[in-house]
Amino acid sequence: MSVPKTRTPARQKTGSSAGAAGSETARPVRKAIAEMPRVRRRLAPEQRREEVLEIAAEVFAEKGYRAANVSDIVERAGIGRGTFYLYFESKQDVFLELIERYFAEFEALLESNQKRLAAAIADQQLALATWRDNMIAILSYHSEHPELTSVIYRDALGSDEHFSARVDELTAVARRQLRKDFELMQKNGLLRPGNLDVITNIILGSSIYVIMENVVKGSATDLEAIADEMIEYHIRALMPLELLREVDLWGNSSSK
Repeated sequence: MSVPKTRTPARQKTGSSAGAAGSETARPVRKAIAEMPRVRRRLAPEQRREEVLEIAAEVFAEKGYRAANVSDIVERAGIGRGTFYLYFESKQDVFLELIERYFAEFEALLESNQKRLAAAIADQQLALATWRDNMIAILSYHSEHPELTSVIYRDALGSDEHFSARVDELTAVARRQLRKDFELMQKNGLLRPGNLDVITNIILGSSIYVIMENVVKGSATDLEAIADEMIEYHIRALMPLELLREVDLWGNSSSK
């Protein structure tokens, strides 16, 4: 049984050598541009607030929550401190909103992934291909939001007693959503019997580490190749042995 690769949306296709080289060259250029003070523009209040959030994420990602301060944010944004305080009460306030935003978007992504998997679960080949595409979607989201990802997994987790309780609550929501995927796959014979809470924690923890080291910090641009490595590892670790013997991962060998 060969696992088909479903067509990945254009925005997720990556991995050419030219693209990788261009990405590595562009990183220091983007960083230098980001550190330059913004030219003050007339913006609607919601646009200004959004800009402050984006710049705060950049500052926190570069300096860390504890080392960064409101002055860093307003200087980078090219605004006065009074403008900052029109939208946020403190550094802690803007940091907490970034946490809330990340988990809201990540939960929505996991919900969308779960719906696609549920629609494909009746066909084992299609279900595995959908699992792969869902992983690509997760990697793509974090690749497109490197500052926000760094803020969450480097600074938010355990950095402050005011954040830790809320982060724990939001992480539990994301974990429950991911657990539904494995529960569905186990129910339909794609996962061998096992403790789903442990399985979920293993997959989530290892995925976060890959995202931070290979996607956010690293220069890897071929997200599909990373997803293939991750899914192949997951399949070999979790799929029932009798089904694993029938699976031709990504069509690389002859199927039975």
